[in-house]
Amino acid sequence: MQENNIHDSITLDIDTLSYGPYGIARHSGKAVMVPHTAPGDQIAARIVESKQRYDIGEITRLIALSPLRQTPPCPYFTACGGCSWQHLRYEAQLRAKQQSVADALQRIGKLADFELKPIVPAPKEYHYRRRIRLQVGPNKTLGFFGTASHELVEIRSCLIADERLNSAIDVLRHWIRRLRTAVEYVEIIAGDEPAEVVAVIGAATPFASVDESICEGLTGETETIRGLILSSENWRRTWGQTAITIALGAGLGLTVDADVFTQVNAAANRQMLQALLGAAQLNRSDRVLELYCGAGNFTLPIAHQAQDVIGVDGDRSAIRHGKLNAQKNDLPNIYWICAPVPKAVAELRRRREEFTKIVLDPPRAGAKEIAASLPDLNASRIFYISCNPTTLARDLAELAKRGYRLQMIQPFDFFPQTFHVETLAVMDR
Repeated sequence: MQENNIHDSITLDIDTLSYGPYGIARHSGKAVMVPHTAPGDQIAARIVESKQRYDIGEITRLIALSPLRQTPPCPYFTACGGCSWQHLRYEAQLRAKQQSVADALQRIGKLADFELKPIVPAPKEYHYRRRIRLQVGPNKTLGFFGTASHELVEIRSCLIADERLNSAIDVLRHWIRRLRTAVEYVEIIAGDEPAEVVAVIGAATPFASVDESICEGLTGETETIRGLILSSENWRRTWGQTAITIALGAGLGLTVDADVFTQVNAAANRQMLQALLGAAQLNRSDRVLELYCGAGNFTLPIAHQAQDVIGVDGDRSAIRHGKLNAQKNDLPNIYWICAPVPKAVAELRRRREEFTKIVLDPPRAGAKEIAASLPDLNASRIFYISCNPTTLARDLAELAKRGYRLQMIQPFDFFPQTFHVETLAVMDR
């Protein structure tokens, strides 16, 4: 595509989906990525950005509609930056996520001869999120950022949020307008018990003392929100009941403050946990290392079956909650390390510690810093939980170079209406 015809209208046939918000077509030998399209669409488009390896286009007209399309039910679709696959039928979303995992493992990881299991659908396509974060606009409006921008799209409700969260949005919209303390964001979190809804507010200024009664009133005068956490970098204030319950099954559960990280999809999280335990086949001879353990989402159920577990995480609050929950669930066989994971792994290697199994659930950036070191801990099996197929494939390839073999990949749909996919990988040696 020559730069001098970048704004010309072209006709494109969308062939596939990217791991992202785009459908992909080809024009003049170059890939063209167009948001909000589906494989099978024929569109008129114009190029809005030309890069060396691909172009980005936008639809000017739909010529022929793909049978994979559906009418997006959300009134904010295309304006809001979330739910970029809402125009796709759910079966098509699942197929595309399965394919994105397969493509990453084969193209990036160069991995073969493994079992790729069918993706596990989410129990709910909508209203599945236990937590949402809303940005606060200049006029104290609440909403999400627009697509690829910091322009706020004000919302009244969110179709993928738990209905208890939607019930709290208007309450918080009116409440923040009364505050003197400047607010950057409003996060609403629901626990697994019916009345557990907590607001976590990110402040941009020191706490204004005149707001004390207003904060007390939020939890005292309404049944919608039972707890409030208001904090900034150097301070944190709480009102009401700020803890939520995370049910893990088998009589186990976590109680954590609402501002501690928890998986957004409660039902899908339990599906992943059951798959992990089923694949691990733990027994009382197992010594397990869990990296990026958080507050114990997997740690507690693992400890319920294994001889002992060492849980490592760099988040001090998460480790504190993990210790409390281990005591509450009578699991004295968990040993907690609060340290950056690469530092902890280096120390475990220095001490020549060994484990029968390793579980890791790193952030989206993956585990590049530790992948080459894990084989020194001598585990016969590694379970890698990932929310990013690209970094997963990279890290599994590193482990494969060092004697591990990928046995199985199980994708899960934690995030319907988006391109994101969660996976469980099992490696043996």
